[in-house]
Amino acid sequence: MTEAGLHPPERSAISSAVEDEITEFMRQTFVGTRSRFARTSDEARFSVQTSQLPVIAGDRIRSTLDYTQTTDPFGYWLFFVVHGGRVRITTPTEGDLELPPGAAAVCPVGVPVGFAMHDITLSVLRLPLQRLDQIGEEAFDIPAGQLRLDGVRPVSTAMQRYWRAVVHLANGALLDDPSPMASPLVAEEMTRNVAIAALHTFPNAAIVQPYLRGAGPVAPAALRRAVAYIDANADRPVTLSQIAAAAGTGARALQYAFRSHYGTTPMGYLRRVRLEHAHRELQAADPTQGATVHAIAARWGFAKPDRFAAAYREAFGVLPSHTLRS
Repeated sequence: MTEAGLHPPERSAISSAVEDEITEFMRQTFVGTRSRFARTSDEARFSVQTSQLPVIAGDRIRSTLDYTQTTDPFGYWLFFVVHGGRVRITTPTEGDLELPPGAAAVCPVGVPVGFAMHDITLSVLRLPLQRLDQIGEEAFDIPAGQLRLDGVRPVSTAMQRYWRAVVHLANGALLDDPSPMASPLVAEEMTRNVAIAALHTFPNAAIVQPYLRGAGPVAPAALRRAVAYIDANADRPVTLSQIAAAAGTGARALQYAFRSHYGTTPMGYLRRVRLEHAHRELQAADPTQGATVHAIAARWGFAKPDRFAAAYREAFGVLPSHTLRS
């Protein structure tokens, strides 16, 4: 992969007290709304930073303008964490819910949602419907098109803390400049991790879905096709569904076959292959010509330098910086 292969997120921002400007920005960025604003002071403003990729988007919202709104139905999953202020969300199934600082929630899809905001600071993640649906099918055997989230709040206080950490990591990576998620490999890996975390955090069928060990046998030829596909496409964003399609078998059966033969999942095997590619690139690189561990790791989908260093040392017995210098 080269620098030319990077795809930086699309960014936009607003800081305004003009109602028409704010409403139009919300419509273009999130969804249409019917809003009413209350100026709390002459300096009160509504401010948003947004960073968007086709697979995931992140936003930071700070508003000292108080407002209430009713949205049009959402056609994607919108998750948010409240860092400050008071938020009330109103949905057809759960009525009014007060969300204090530290709370997390997801907006239901396909129905209007009401909000009342006072002096708020929020972090937001947005995921396309098909990405969560895909992960539900691949990882939890939820039939395609049947995934739904059955509540707007996390299933427990512990999972809420976990979800806040996930949002902090993904939101920060999206809004950093330059963003590590300009790498399609990093963006794909982060999106998958966020989707899996969401399905563990918010009420849905995946939480009570039994693990189906007997997903059916996978022929050795199919396993070889899966490995060949991974080897040939390690420098590209790859999903479990794509690997299973190349192998000619089901995603769940392929996961069980990989665990049996390689002691890991197909995605875990993919990370091993990418780690080996990063190792070979470090061996061939010249630090006097500007090569860095961070840049090489990012090219192969490793966004967190400390995690890359730990995985590299476990696999090769030395730190990546040692390989680069030797």
